[in-house]
Amino acid sequence: MKIKVYLLMSVVLFWALVVSADAQEILVPIDAEGKLDYIDAKVEQQLGLFTEYQNFRQARLFQVSDTSYVLEISYQPEDRLLKTRLPLSLQEAEQFRARVTERIKMFGPAITMNQEGRARLLRGILVLSMGYYGWALPVTMDVNDGRAFAAIYMLTSGGSFFAGLSATRKVDVTDGTATFSLYGATRGIVHGMFLYGLAKGDDASGRGMVGFGLLGSLSEATAFFAIADRAKMSEGTARVMGVGGDFGLGLGLGAAHLAGFFDDDEEERGIAAGLLVGSAAGLMAGNFLANSQPYTRGDAQVLRGAGLLGAYIPLAIVDLVEPDEDRVYTATAMAGSIVGLGLGHHLVRGKDFTTGQGTLINLGGLAGGFVGLGIAYVVTPEEEDDNGAWYLASSAIGAAGGFWLLYRTFADDARTYGKRSSWNIRIVPEGLLAWAMRDKFSSATELSVPLTQVEFRF
Repeated sequence: MKIKVYLLMSVVLFWALVVSADAQEILVPIDAEGKLDYIDAKVEQQLGLFTEYQNFRQARLFQVSDTSYVLEISYQPEDRLLKTRLPLSLQEAEQFRARVTERIKMFGPAITMNQEGRARLLRGILVLSMGYYGWALPVTMDVNDGRAFAAIYMLTSGGSFFAGLSATRKVDVTDGTATFSLYGATRGIVHGMFLYGLAKGDDASGRGMVGFGLLGSLSEATAFFAIADRAKMSEGTARVMGVGGDFGLGLGLGAAHLAGFFDDDEEERGIAAGLLVGSAAGLMAGNFLANSQPYTRGDAQVLRGAGLLGAYIPLAIVDLVEPDEDRVYTATAMAGSIVGLGLGHHLVRGKDFTTGQGTLINLGGLAGGFVGLGIAYVVTPEEEDDNGAWYLASSAIGAAGGFWLLYRTFADDARTYGKRSSWNIRIVPEGLLAWAMRDKFSSATELSVPLTQVEFRF
C-alpha cells in the first residue's frame, strides 16, 4: 500500500510541476488594438495614465491564465527602482486596455503608428516619378516645347515625392502596404496600357497608351495600398501575390498566343484581354497560396525562382526535339511554370527563409545555369554547327542543380518548429487516484477512468 501511495504522490507532484511550468506569464499588448507592447516614460507623458506613480518608468501587461492578468509597473521615486504588480481579472484587463486605446486616440495617435515601410514606398515613388511619371505627363499633354517638357518633367519628378511624403505623414505604412502599393504602381503601367488597348483596339495611339499607363499606375498604387492596409497584409503575403500576378501576366500572354491572337495584327484586344485576365487570376492564386501557409519575403523569392525554373527546364527539353510548331514551346513553358510554382509552394512549407537566403538560392540557380552553359561549351566539339539546344539543356540542368544545392544548404536553418509536438501524452490524475483507492473503496473499481490520454494533431 505504501508503494502505491508513494507512486501516487510522485505522479501528482510531477503533474503539478508540469502545470506550473505551463503557467508562464505571457507579455501581451497593453492596448485593445494590439499595437503597443508597453508604456514607457515618454509615452506616459502623453497619455497620463499613471500620474500617481512618482518618476514613472514603465508598465507592462502579462497574461497569467485565460481569466487573470498582472499589470507590472516600475517607478523610481528616489534612488531606488520600485516595482508593483496589480492583479487584474479578464474584465478589468479588457477595460484597462480599452482605456489605453482611448487615451492614445485622444492624446497620441502617432504612438502606435507603424511606418516601417514609408522610406521604401517614398523611394519607389521617386524612382517611378523620375523613370515614368516625369516624362509620361508631358507626353500625355502633347507638350512639344522642349523647355516646357523639361520643366514639367522636373516638377513632376520632385513633386511626386513630396506629395507622397505629405500623404503618408499620418497613416500606417507597413512593409506589406509599401510592397503591395509599389507592385500596383509598377504593374499598373502595363495594366493601364493594355486596358486602353482593349478599349480602343486598332485605334489605340501611343500617347493614349502612355496616359492610361500613368492613370493605371496611380490608380493601382492607391487601391493596392488601401487593400493591403485593410487586410493588415504582411510583406510575405504581398510578395507572394506579386509573384502570382507576374506569372499570371505571363500565362495570360501565353494563352493569347495559343489562341492565335499573335498571328493576327487585328487581334490586339485578344492579347490585352489575356494579359488582364491572367494578371487578375494570378493575384487571386497568389492570395490563395499566402492564405494556405505563412510566407516570408525569402519564401516568396524561392517560390519565384522555382516557377522560373519550372518554365525553363521543360522548355530546354522540348528544344532538343525541335518541334515545328512554336506553340509547343509556349504550352510547355506555361505548364512547367505552374508545376514549378506548385513545387516551390511545397519547398517553403514549414520554412521561414530570410531575404538573404532566398536571394542566394535564386543566385545559386543563376550561377548554376552559367556553369552548365560553360561545361557544354567546353565539351562540345568546335566543328558542331548547331549546339544551341544542347547549350540550353546543359544550362537548365546546371540551374536546377545550383538552385537545389543552395536550397538544401539553407533548408534546415529555415525550418520552423512548433512549440508543442504533434504527439501529446497526458496523465489523468483522476484515473490514478481511482486506481490507488480501489482497495479502500469498492465504488472506485466501478469507475471507468483512463490513466493516460494520447493525442495526435495532424
